[in-house]
Order: sequence, then structure tokens, then C-alpha cells
Amino acid sequence: MLYLKKLHFSDGKDIFLMLQEIALNDNGFHNKVNGMDYEEFKIWLQNEYEVDNGKLEDWMVPQSSYWLFDDTVPVGYGRIRHCLNDALKETSGHIGYAVAESQRGKGYGNAILAMLKDESKELGIEQLQIGANVDNEKSNKVIIANGGILFRKKNGKNFYHINLSK
Repeated sequence: MLYLKKLHFSDGKDIFLMLQEIALNDNGFHNKVNGMDYEEFKIWLQNEYEVDNGKLEDWMVPQSSYWLFDDTVPVGYGRIRHCLNDALKETSGHIGYAVAESQRGKGYGNAILAMLKDESKELGIEQLQIGANVDNEKSNKVIIANGGILFRKKNGKNFYHINLSK
């Protein structure tokens, strides 16, 4: 059974090990945990939990972070930005996600994006913006399969809108 679980400061080794399988920059998704030791991860996790719960620096926007689980196994990581500032509108989008290297090719990319779309709708977001590197064929296909409509290409990146108001 696939489900999303919100990031929590008490998350443990299973999450840590899954994050070691996602590159520092996985096609534009930034995973600062790759290469950390477990104690550094716990500090990062506490900080991420605080950000998810409103402790923001001036340049940040509200966000929610999630783990994708298949039964008891974490297989992916996703983040929703509740709104976009000008910089994010130009370079990124509302949703970012990555799947652990050992779990790729099993449909988890499609699943996590579909579930993050549902969470976004619950947050009151009516139209998502999501970006993918032009040369990342799999992510572009996942976004299109989830209703993505290409509206801009810039700096080697495709930008899509996904309408959630339907």
C-alpha cells in the first residue's frame, strides 16, 4: 500500500538510508542529506521539521515535506511549496520529488506526484507550477501523465502548469 507520511523530527534510520540513495542534486531536486552521517541527519531533520511548521527565513515560503512509503519501506521524498515567490516562479515550482535509486522504474514517481497533487489541492493551491530538466525524459513524462501542460522552456528546464481546480 502506497501512502505519504509527513516529515517528523522523530523519523529514523529507514528515512536516513533512503535519502542516501538520492543524489545531492537529483535532476534539480536538492537532497542535503546525501553524504551526511546519522547525527547530522537528525539535526537536518529537526531544522526541516521547524521550517515545515513555519520557522521561515525571509527568503523562504511555507512548505510541507513528505516521505512516500510502500507498506513499511520509504521509497521517495517530496516537498510542496504552498506558494511561489518571484525567484521560485522563474526557476522552480510548487512540487519537488525524488525516488530512491533502488526503487526507480516501479511507478513511484507517478504515485508520489499524484499524491502530492492531492495534498496541494487540500492546501488550497488551484494551479501548480512544476519544472523538470529538459533532458530528464522520465520526469517530463510523469508530469505530463499527471496533467502537466508545458508553458515555458528556460535555461534547460521545462515548466508545466497542472490545474487542480477541476
